[in-house]
Amino acid sequence: MKALDQEDDRMLASQAQQGDDAAFSELVRRHRSRAYGVALRMTGDPQSAEDAVQEALLQAFVHIGQLAELERFSPWLSRIVRNQTISNKRRAARRPEEQFFSVLMGDAETYNGGASLDNILHRLSLQPRTDSDDPELNFAQREFFASVHRMFHGLSGKERELFEAHVFRHLDPGEIAQLYSVSEASVYKSLSRTRKKLKDERLRAMLRDHFLETQGEGARYPDVQLPIRLPKGFWSTCFTSFALCVHAWEQHTDKKPRSLSDVMGFTGQAFRLCVQAGTIGAAGPSMFFWEPVFAEGVANLGLNFRHIGDGGTAPSAYMLQKAVAFARDEISEGRPVIAWDLFGPEFGLLYGYDDEKQMFAASDSLGSRGLAYEKLGRGKSGGLFVLGLNCIEHESRSLGSLRRAINMVAAHAFDERTFPGFATGLAAYDMWLAAFRERTIDPLGNAYTLRIAQDARWHAVRFLRSRVAELEGERKRLAFDAEGHYYETATLLSRLADLFPFPSGGAPLTRENASQAELWLTEAQQHEEQALEALGRLAYMLTDEEKENENG
Repeated sequence: MKALDQEDDRMLASQAQQGDDAAFSELVRRHRSRAYGVALRMTGDPQSAEDAVQEALLQAFVHIGQLAELERFSPWLSRIVRNQTISNKRRAARRPEEQFFSVLMGDAETYNGGASLDNILHRLSLQPRTDSDDPELNFAQREFFASVHRMFHGLSGKERELFEAHVFRHLDPGEIAQLYSVSEASVYKSLSRTRKKLKDERLRAMLRDHFLETQGEGARYPDVQLPIRLPKGFWSTCFTSFALCVHAWEQHTDKKPRSLSDVMGFTGQAFRLCVQAGTIGAAGPSMFFWEPVFAEGVANLGLNFRHIGDGGTAPSAYMLQKAVAFARDEISEGRPVIAWDLFGPEFGLLYGYDDEKQMFAASDSLGSRGLAYEKLGRGKSGGLFVLGLNCIEHESRSLGSLRRAINMVAAHAFDERTFPGFATGLAAYDMWLAAFRERTIDPLGNAYTLRIAQDARWHAVRFLRSRVAELEGERKRLAFDAEGHYYETATLLSRLADLFPFPSGGAPLTRENASQAELWLTEAQQHEEQALEALGRLAYMLTDEEKENENG
């Protein structure tokens, strides 16, 4: 196959895994002839070859999420056809008078070598014939029947007809509209609705199949719930949801928990500032490279993490399966899981699961309730990011952790790499000031960014106040100096948050408010610069002390 054709197949297979049935239909159009040729060479009988191809196509449709090498759809489909042909020949050897698909559908109700979905469903509603002497074959047949039936049981009769015409008869929406005397718009709407239903059911079928493969037939569906008790108002105690989740994780495990401000400080979250160019949009605070920042931050707490996804892309069926399995394994080990965008674009917790219902027990600031497995990573922001924590050391409150945290703060302030159109650290202040001068501020995004920034700086103040109590001499003075400047920064940002309250946003585009905002932001930036200078000197002293301890 040409490289260009392989790339096209890869793109179409990826779209099909996302639930795009038009993409699957195009893959069928491209490779059906080859699949039929494989079956015909093996059977020597056109009807038997067609039976095998039809069954193989249905299996490919149900299990497209299991295709790992997306550009190899054709070999994958051919392998399914070969396996199905062998299976049919074995069955025919025991019952030579019957051909599986002919019995299943009935010759009178086939067209163009195919069969109607209505008739498939009618037959599947009956007890399938599983009187073979081969138990493995019987089980596979039952599972195939069940998976296909589950796929289509939620469709109305009209939805099944239109879907069948589009996917298996390869008719475009205009041809379907003419065939059924309906408007083309209604065909598009029906196909879109059908794709959504089938996509969700296909994901459920895939996850159910995975459970059966890993647990074995007849295994009891597990139901695990961790005894997490979040206090009333927990999600409003901090507006940095990742730090809140880490704090909740520590509260649940046998690791001695820190204060929320210490979690914010040691992970660097108390000192972060991320904004979007021009509008200061609501996406700004979360637009940074999570993996390195989170990895370095939780290491300062004596933790490491594993994750699946990047938070920016909805999962393929394969990635969803991996994420669900990962989350279930972590919860089974007694550890809650941190996940992005459960019910809204923020981090929340998964702390239980029920395989029979295919539901997680989940919680974020929008509530605590069940989350269907297939909805993981498919929230409002459409991105998968699932993170599990583990302890790597019993205690991590050393001066080395403080030095590493300060180094993180400095890296963020001066040279952290980020996405185009966004800025972090001190450069974020410059971008923010430019947006006020140019009157391009989005009121809601600006208010949301302020809400997070001022809250973070108050946690920075409390974090440094605790360090002042622990340190001595010049180190204590430097920590106190930094605390004072962050106190001024937090006060100024709080004034701005009052001027531009969330969620109304106030009036940031008026001349008077914009001028006041420029003044307070400039002062906040200056105080933050002085705080960073004091922290830099403190980190230098801590480095020298560590070297002395190593040499001593």
